[in-house]
Amino acid sequence: MTAETEVRPAIGHEVDGPGRAYFDTILFDNILDALTELSAQMWTIQDRQYVLERVLEANGIDAGRAIEAWSPTPEDLAARRALREQVVARVFAGFLRRPDQTRP
Repeated sequence: MTAETEVRPAIGHEVDGPGRAYFDTILFDNILDALTELSAQMWTIQDRQYVLERVLEANGIDAGRAIEAWSPTPEDLAARRALREQVVARVFAGFLRRPDQTRP
């Protein structure tokens, strides 16, 4: 047995692999992956929004009022829909793994 076959990665495989193995049931692994991805996405967005609002305030712009008054164009709606679909795809990517997939 070589060192390569003796050492198994502690955290699953990279993209298109069976994913991380936390529990005996892949469904729980999928849920945990989705929750982790969602949490990371939410934190990134919340942090950037906080910084952006502080920068705008420092430059005399009331971002909260401007956001509430904003009226999206059809192009804006389409762009937002595409972004939403990307986020959903990232968050739920783990569910593409099926329970019948074998683990290494």
